[in-house]
Formats: sequence, C-alpha cells, structure tokens
Amino acid sequence: MTDPDIWFTLYSLANKGAIHGKAILTTRELGEMLQVSQQTASRRIAQCVEKGLLNRVHTVDGMLLQITDDGKDELLRIMTNLEVAFTPPEAEIVMEGKVLTGLGEGAYYVDVYASRLRAALGFKPHLGTLNIKITDDDSRRALGRMKNTPPLVVNGFEHKGRTFGDVICYRIKINSEIEAAVVIAQRTHHSDDVLEIVAPVNIREKLGLSDDDRVKLTVIPLHMVT
Repeated sequence: MTDPDIWFTLYSLANKGAIHGKAILTTRELGEMLQVSQQTASRRIAQCVEKGLLNRVHTVDGMLLQITDDGKDELLRIMTNLEVAFTPPEAEIVMEGKVLTGLGEGAYYVDVYASRLRAALGFKPHLGTLNIKITDDDSRRALGRMKNTPPLVVNGFEHKGRTFGDVICYRIKINSEIEAAVVIAQRTHHSDDVLEIVAPVNIREKLGLSDDDRVKLTVIPLHMVT
C-alpha cells in the first residue's frame, strides 16, 4: 500500500495540472499547498521521483513536475477504491462491452482447467471463451468495482510438466440470461479492459452474437450465488 503522504502529494500536484501537463512549483509553494515544511515537501517530491511516480526537472523558476503513467495508475487505484467505498453494497455492478475475436487459445485452457472450474463455478464450462472489450468509462469504473469484490479462486497446478497459475473468477450474467463467469488468468495476453468469459453453453451461438455486438454483464456477488 502506498504511503498516504505520497498519494496525497500526487493528488495535490494533479490539482495543479501535473497530470495532463507540467506544473512549476517551488518547495515553498508546495509546502504551503501540503501544509508542511519546505524540507518535508522536498523529501516527498524526492520519494515520488524515486518510486517512478513523478518526473522532476529543476529550473530557475522552481521544479518542473509531471506525474508519470505509474503515478496516474496509483491515483486511479485510489479513485476506484473510493468509488467502491461510496457505492451502497446493494448497488448492482453492470458493465457493457463489445464482442471480440479471441486468440484461439481459450478452448485449450478451458479444457485443462475444466474440472477445477466446474468445482469452483458449479457448471461444466463450454470449451472456449467469449472475449469482451470494455469501452466506456462507466463500465471501466464498474470493472474496478468488480475486482474489489471477493472472487472465486482456482488454484494453480502442474499438468504434463507445465505449471498453470491461479485463475480469478467472478460470477456474472450475460444479458440477464446466461450464467457465466469472468476468468482472469495469472498469466494473460489480454489488456485489462478485455475480459474472458466462460459459460456452460456456447455464448455466441446461444445469443447469436457477432464481433462488435454489445452485451451487458451483471456481476453476481458471492453471497447471492446459489
């Protein structure tokens, strides 16, 4: 967990425009902004730079500061956690996304994990996965909320001399019709906004889906799983 002093420093710099551009500040100005001494402000900046969260260039007018991609990710993590905290427990988690063609590896991995997935999810998975790309901001926030709910975990194992890692599962319903699960492998080729989904049926055939068709995914909290 990141030191609160660090992320509050990033938050304060973000409010000065250091996310989308560079902000020029002296240690005195930063100290006043954070309500700490100049020495403490300087130390916090140094810590952010050391952790790769902030870029700093010294100029005659002060420090030229810009939050790095890692720093942005840290602030996004804090934002997501706050959204989860402010969301009433009974509020549904719903995402929308579009259908993508997969890499063709889903059937093999579902087959290898099949018995373990069946034990965890309560259904025999169809050999293959449906890939869904999350495309809008509301759904990305919902995805963050989903990942902050308790998951089902399929433990890793060895098979024919190969090591297969843990798989994290979240129970969902697709278009309020098909019970399924988002599966997130420990090792994956997909970006964070592409979800792999398993179900007891061929989802494409059952729903008549083609690439770029949109679907709705509703998360089923563990306490509601029957």
